[in-house]
Amino acid sequence: MANNIQVVEDGVGSSQERRAPQPSWLLGVVGFALGLGLGVLVVGPTPESAPATTVATVELDETSAETTVATDVEDASAIGVAGVVPEFPDAIVAIARTTGTALDHVLWPREGELRVRSMTGGRNVLLDVGAQFIAMSDGVPGLDGVLLSMGRFNSIQPVASGVVGYSWHDSENALLGYTQLADEGSRLYTVRANLSRAPVADLPSPNAVVAGWGDWGWAIQQEPNEMVLLTPDGQFKDSEPGVALATHRSGWVFAMEGGEAKLVSAGGGVRRIPGPLGVGNVVAATFSPDGASVAVAGTDGLAVFEVESQEVVGLSEFSTPSVSWSSDSRFVLAPSPAGAVVIDLNDDVAGYPVLRNHSVVAIGVVPLRDS
Repeated sequence: MANNIQVVEDGVGSSQERRAPQPSWLLGVVGFALGLGLGVLVVGPTPESAPATTVATVELDETSAETTVATDVEDASAIGVAGVVPEFPDAIVAIARTTGTALDHVLWPREGELRVRSMTGGRNVLLDVGAQFIAMSDGVPGLDGVLLSMGRFNSIQPVASGVVGYSWHDSENALLGYTQLADEGSRLYTVRANLSRAPVADLPSPNAVVAGWGDWGWAIQQEPNEMVLLTPDGQFKDSEPGVALATHRSGWVFAMEGGEAKLVSAGGGVRRIPGPLGVGNVVAATFSPDGASVAVAGTDGLAVFEVESQEVVGLSEFSTPSVSWSSDSRFVLAPSPAGAVVIDLNDDVAGYPVLRNHSVVAIGVVPLRDS
């Protein structure tokens, strides 16, 4: 369905919002539908349940994005996500870059006003599974590895220096796993919200990175093309060629090997995915909460892979550095330097640009019961 995405403008704005320049770490990532080269997208009719939206033709080329507005736009920041994206079940949390390493925390309730608050700056920002805790890192002059910090947006605290890589638990909030350089190789740790650390295992490679983990165990990217599976207590279980990109609480690992996708089971076994995904070089992937699908982002596009049918559904030919899901596994969320897009898989793949005044580096959702 590439190039057939229906884009419905939301008019989101806020007096607190600031448009930030494109951060340097996103150079080389092709910008997507909100601001960079896709040709021409025709914006279709707006759903009746999404008030104050715009019917428009969006002209996009490599240098500019001009919008011809057919109707007046009412500021949508006060009406909540569900007023712009029909039937969206959650609140949205986004981390947006302002200048340099400075960041904003953006909370958009399902019903209610958009709130933007400044927070501690950093790089390589990751939201936990509940989008309430944040991990980030920064370089330390003269030291190998990076300084890892974590916490809620208003209480980010340093965890450790000399860190090689880190990843949130795939089903539990505020539980982070990371690897730290050791005398020989690296050491695997967990850390909780109160910053209590627990060692898990010593690893032989100083390049070991936590690719994903859960109650089922660990997926460690030991070398650029070799991943290692560990038991929950850090014991070696198996190794597989390829790059681990996503894990699910069921124990499945989504990985790429030589340009081909595969599913690796923590319980043993590999399911190879026939045919191309159609997204170019894969840069990120995320399982849907129900485990039925994997959203895959690449240099040439965004797609969803259906696990059981092995069908690949192309969403659009834009690139994004990461991807996430709504709690009901219906909506895919993708950030960009010019906001984010929310894609409704149940509505002929309708796309809704949101948060357009923010340079979004990470996005997630807080289910209504947790918000």
